[in-house]
Amino acid sequence: MRHTSAMSTAARRESIPLTDADLAVLERLLQSSSLERRALEQLSDEVGDSKAAVLHALLVLGLDAVRERAREDGYRELLASRDADDEAAVRAARRRQIADWGDE
Repeated sequence: MRHTSAMSTAARRESIPLTDADLAVLERLLQSSSLERRALEQLSDEVGDSKAAVLHALLVLGLDAVRERAREDGYRELLASRDADDEAAVRAARRRQIADWGDE
C-alpha cells in the first residue's frame, strides 16, 4: 500500500517526545541511501527531505494502519453479530417448525 501525503496545509505543529532510539531511526530515514528511507519511500509517495516531512509521512502511515485495523475489527464484530442474529433466527424458525409439526 502506497500512501500519498501532502503537507501543504499543515494546520498546526505539535511537539512530540522522541527517544534516542527514535532519533537514531529518524537520522537514518533522512539518509537517501538507507534501508529505512527506501522502505519509507516504498510505503509513501511523498516523503520529503526535512525531519518534519519524514515525521509527517510516518504519522500518516501509522494513522492509516490504525484505521485499517479498526475497520478490520469492525468487520469482524459485524460478522460475529450477524452470525449470532442468524443463529437466533434459525433457532426461532426451528421452534416454529417443530410447533407446526406438533399441530399436524
